[in-house]
Amino acid sequence: MVKLKELDSRVIWGICLIIYIIPVLWPIGAPILVSDITIEIYDYLEALPDGSIVVMGGSGVFAFDFEPGAAMMASIIQLSRLDVRLVAIPFGVESLQFHKYMVDSAGVMEKDGGPWKYGEDFVQLPYIPGGNAAIVRLLGDVHATVKTDAYGTPLSEIPLMRDFINYENISIWLCPHWGYGSIVRFVTGERGVPSVMFAHSYSYTVFAPYMMIYPDKVWMTNGFLGGAQYEQLVGIKGLGHAAVDSYALISLTYLGFVILGNLTMYMKEEEEEEQT
Repeated sequence: MVKLKELDSRVIWGICLIIYIIPVLWPIGAPILVSDITIEIYDYLEALPDGSIVVMGGSGVFAFDFEPGAAMMASIIQLSRLDVRLVAIPFGVESLQFHKYMVDSAGVMEKDGGPWKYGEDFVQLPYIPGGNAAIVRLLGDVHATVKTDAYGTPLSEIPLMRDFINYENISIWLCPHWGYGSIVRFVTGERGVPSVMFAHSYSYTVFAPYMMIYPDKVWMTNGFLGGAQYEQLVGIKGLGHAAVDSYALISLTYLGFVILGNLTMYMKEEEEEEQT
């Protein structure tokens, strides 16, 4: 009879830690089923007319915004492959840093070897205080709401911003963090501009009803899984795959140890029966 050696619990946890970390550092790109909604978002962006202006913005940012950031970064990479422009508009104090992280991590700017030139393909606006009032004012008149970009350059001197006057110039609004209720209400509900929320798994359950209220106008991805789905469509392996791959591999590992533990117990019982 083959004897199975018992493993020290520290060895088991050590193996689990290694298996968890490996796909975080080097995502393997495990195949996953892409939802119809995620495909709709991707296809909508792909079909945008040349020169379209896309907005990225919302309000508060939290530590777990890496979760929706996975899909946001993938969409930025997608947009950079098209003749489409992006304007980042932060309505939360900390949102500006988050936007900068998204764009820098996507590697789409000229300084990072990407195709985008600042001022022509991408513009980062400064934090705009005022909450919902600021959103409404900006949708009515961008240049009356904010005078410079985040680096102090007057909007009148930035080529992209000369074409961005009000909500009529926005093709679609992408929200990778909190504050989507305001975006749906004022951007989509009142102005008819389509919008997407790259959502946390928690906020997906909160805002999902908007997709039924505004069919073909509102779409959402769901957490890291939605991010991995979007990455798969774009053809990259990023934060989404890192999280989903880790979850999948560690789940298989746990299952393996459960099976091994049961086999060990079964072998022990057989051995004890033989001895008696």
